[in-house]
Amino acid sequence: MSGKKPRPFRVVVTGGPCAGKTEIWRLLGERFPEAVRVQEAASELILAGETPDHLGQDEFQRRVYQRQISLEKDAQKRGFFLICDRGVVDGLAYCPGILQRLGVSLDAAMARYALVLQLAVIPDPELYRTLCRNNPARHEDHPRALELEKALRRIYSQHPAHHFLWGSKEGKLSAAVQFILQRKKVEEPDLDFSPAEG
Repeated sequence: MSGKKPRPFRVVVTGGPCAGKTEIWRLLGERFPEAVRVQEAASELILAGETPDHLGQDEFQRRVYQRQISLEKDAQKRGFFLICDRGVVDGLAYCPGILQRLGVSLDAAMARYALVLQLAVIPDPELYRTLCRNNPARHEDHPRALELEKALRRIYSQHPAHHFLWGSKEGKLSAAVQFILQRKKVEEPDLDFSPAEG
């Protein structure tokens, strides 16, 4: 055992709009029933009427950050292993400089997570439109989705355990499971296996 303070094992599932992120997040929860799933803060706020159009992108991302931290803290009371639908770093793709304005360093934000799994956006524009048509929290067109994918990849590539996953849903899920198992094995000695008190 190292001298480091034990810490939770947080996995981020991220990607551009309609990359299959939330479905993979859900399936990973089924594959790892011991994990606590942390829902996406941005979609929660948007569906509650707190949208970027209404609040402005800067204020919206401030609220997303605060809500994400709150959701992760609440989840950590129920277990050490968290699978997060997006992470606090995601806001940078939508609102460059937001972490600095919040007084949070990028290194500190990245260090929250043991593993980042980024899913590729659907490459076919027609299929993208078809599959994303019924998502009330997402209005980005295909070119914008690809822009966000590139921004997320550029930002998260600074994380030592960032992986970009593409292909079928089954292929993405299989790769995600393997990366989680590998990373857990590496970090096992430093992990906190018990829920937080309170």
